Amino acid sequence: MRIHLTNAGAITMRDPADFKRLDVMVDPQPRERLERAIARIGRREDEGHVRLSPPVLRFLSGHAGDPEWEAGFTAMLGLAARHGWLDEGGNVRAHLTLNDSDAVVSADDFKAAMRALPAGISAVTTGAGNEVAGMIVSSLTSVSAEPPMVGFFVQRTASAHAALLRTGRFVANVLGEEHGTVISDFMKAPQGPARFVAGQWLQGEQGLPVLRDALASMECDIVCTEVLGTHDLIVGKIRKTTCRQARPIINFNAGTHCIAPAPVQ
Repeated sequence: MRIHLTNAGAITMRDPADFKRLDVMVDPQPRERLERAIARIGRREDEGHVRLSPPVLRFLSGHAGDPEWEAGFTAMLGLAARHGWLDEGGNVRAHLTLNDSDAVVSADDFKAAMRALPAGISAVTTGAGNEVAGMIVSSLTSVSAEPPMVGFFVQRTASAHAALLRTGRFVANVLGEEHGTVISDFMKAPQGPARFVAGQWLQGEQGLPVLRDALASMECDIVCTEVLGTHDLIVGKIRKTTCRQARPIINFNAGTHCIAPAPVQ
């Protein structure tokens, strides 16, 4: 089995039923990010080795509780114990291996490709009173219908990031053609009440700002956050929705565009 510490922030396990080897493959990444990832699975022993927690290995495998897998895993730990690879706390020693085949596109190529992806525009809001905060996102996406969940990405240096995590709730307000001023204020005004001067804002059931004439507003509790590269994925369980008929807009090629009906054939 092999643990993969990706430079995107994800931790995965490859070959969970291969009990003849155990190592940790590491993508090239800043030292601070790597140390945080190692701390999530165990602890660093030295420059070339880490100690891994068996409960974490069970969780990452996706096979915990399966009798056949558990038998193989227990045998692997027994072999490690006989070779002196288990410490007093039961953590198993594993090699760190550098992944030298992580070829990716440049940041400029990535941004060019993403500009070609049409996406809806939403105002994500959180907080209340002087602690109110908001941001424009084009990454809002459906996650699940049962339970009802949506998610979006926020850069960890964004001014709304701390308020989102502190509040633990948000409202995703899907914007339309009439919300140009709202978009402008959210992009240019200082974080806080100044961003909510324009627009028909009211207080939702959870005390957060809801845009009265949004195409849809979804009041959500944050149920999951995951660090992925420079951003956090934030997933919310929807507690209340309101919808209205309006003309949507999209973000395309770094600009805002209206949607024209397809011609009748």
